[in-house]
Amino acid sequence: MQVKQAIKLLAVALLAALSFTRSPLGAASVAAAETVRVAHDQRFPPFAEVVDGHSAGLAVDVLKAAATQAGLELVLVPVPFVEVQKTLEDGRADAIFPLAINPERVKLFDFSAPLVVTGGALFVRSGAPTPDFAALTGKTVTTPKTGPLAEYIAKRYPDVKLLVTANYDESLNQLVSGQADAAALNFQAGARIARMVVPGKVTEPKTLFWELPLAVAVPKGRRADLVDKLNGGIAAIRADGTWQKINDAYLAQ
Repeated sequence: MQVKQAIKLLAVALLAALSFTRSPLGAASVAAAETVRVAHDQRFPPFAEVVDGHSAGLAVDVLKAAATQAGLELVLVPVPFVEVQKTLEDGRADAIFPLAINPERVKLFDFSAPLVVTGGALFVRSGAPTPDFAALTGKTVTTPKTGPLAEYIAKRYPDVKLLVTANYDESLNQLVSGQADAAALNFQAGARIARMVVPGKVTEPKTLFWELPLAVAVPKGRRADLVDKLNGGIAAIRADGTWQKINDAYLAQ
C-alpha cells in the first residue's frame, strides 16, 4: 500500500509540474518578433515629433501600423535633425525616417515604399495670394536647410533670390518680417509650425510645387531584408484601409 501511495503522489506531483511548465514545442513554435530601431527628427510635425516623452505623428502612426503587420518590434529613437543620419553610423539605429526620396539620397540609401506623400509649397504673408515661381523671379524666397527644397529651388529656379535658414522658425520669421517674399516649406510641416510660431500671419497654400514621398531609409545594400518586411507591412495596411484611416485623421486636424 505504501508503494502504491507513493506512486500516486508522484503521479499527482508530475501532473502538477507539467501543468505549470511551458511546453518546449510550444515555445519553439512562437517566433520572437525582430526588434528594429528607427531614428527620426524629434521636431518634424506633423510627421514625427516628441509629445509628452513619446514619438508621435502621421509618419510615426503609419510606420507603427506597418511594423505590426510585418511582425517587427519597433523601437523609435528621436534625435535632433543634425544627428538623424549619424545614428546609422554609431549604431543607435538600424534605419531612419521619414526621409524624402530623391535621386541624391537613392545613391546613399535603400528606401521602403512611401509612408506618406508630401511636398514643397509656397507660404506668403496673410492676405497675399499664393504665387508660382514665375511670379517670384528676382524676388526673395526663404527655405530651411533641413530638407531637399533649397537644392531643388536653386537648380530649377536660378532667377529666385534664395535665403537658406537654419530651420522653419527662422524662415517663417523672415517671411513675416518682410525679409522674404515667400517661404518654401514642406506642405504639412510648414502649416503646422506656422500655426505655432506665427499664428494668423501667413497664408497656407492649397497646392504643391513639388511632390515628395517620405519613407524609411537604410544604408545602401545593407538591410534589404528589413526593407522587404516593411514593404509587406505597408502593402497590408494600404489594402485593409488602415493607411487611409490614419491619413484621414490627420487631415481632419
